[in-house]
Amino acid sequence: MKGRLDGKRTVWLAAGAVMLAATQLPVGALLRAQATTPSATLPEFEVATIKPSSPNDVHGATFSFTPGEGVNVTNGAVKGLVEMAYDVRDFQILGGPGWVNSDLFNIVAKSASDAAGTSTSNSSASIQETRLRLQALLAQRFQLKIRRETKELPVYVLEVGQKGAKLVENSATNSAGGPPAGINAGCGQMTGTNTSMANLAYKLSRQLDRTVLDRTGLTKNYDFQFSWTPDTGGCSASALSAGSSAATGADGPSLFTALQEQLGLRLVSQRAPVEVLVIDHVERPTAN
Repeated sequence: MKGRLDGKRTVWLAAGAVMLAATQLPVGALLRAQATTPSATLPEFEVATIKPSSPNDVHGATFSFTPGEGVNVTNGAVKGLVEMAYDVRDFQILGGPGWVNSDLFNIVAKSASDAAGTSTSNSSASIQETRLRLQALLAQRFQLKIRRETKELPVYVLEVGQKGAKLVENSATNSAGGPPAGINAGCGQMTGTNTSMANLAYKLSRQLDRTVLDRTGLTKNYDFQFSWTPDTGGCSASALSAGSSAATGADGPSLFTALQEQLGLRLVSQRAPVEVLVIDHVERPTAN
């Protein structure tokens, strides 16, 4: 499954990757700041190479989990690496020098099984283990020190509209050979198969760069499809109208309108506590 981080960064995840939904906290609650610098007990990669990206490379960034608990990153900024390691989004990362967004790196890291070519697993558990290895790598090679805080930030609340949800309940059990469960998000479209509203809220937060809280009260899994015209990027109205072959999509609805008209759901802007990561210290790594 491929999830967009933004116009230039793409994370490639296994179909079974765990998508952590935003957790609703009581308004006004504040969690005590918690240090998250990895300890020496975290698993580590068997081998890892880190090199600055070529300044002449015009391709976008890719962040890949490879089978056997490894990672392969091309043109990746430190902020993107923190996203990958801690399973957070760009807007949840605060602090750090300007180069954490501008300096790009190529990274190939392998665990023992990946280096030996003896594992083909890329399960949810394997990806979570790989995130821990990447946290250790960032602490060792980038001298990364971060802490967790909870700040009251703008969020969107996903609710059922006044006329009710337009979703198809799916009670089927996933089986080999059947369509994979989850959400496929492309250029101004999402298709959900046997998936939850928590997963939809997670996907919407990726599109909107803001935490989306699921308050639909819908607890089953559903099938759905909706489409819209993004405000920015290659699929925006201005970009589509510039090319006659794609101009038919230039007058499509906004994401907010599409949700309400096509799925019977709505997004309401509020403020709520959101967990963030604060970069206290980071250094450029020595290339190898």
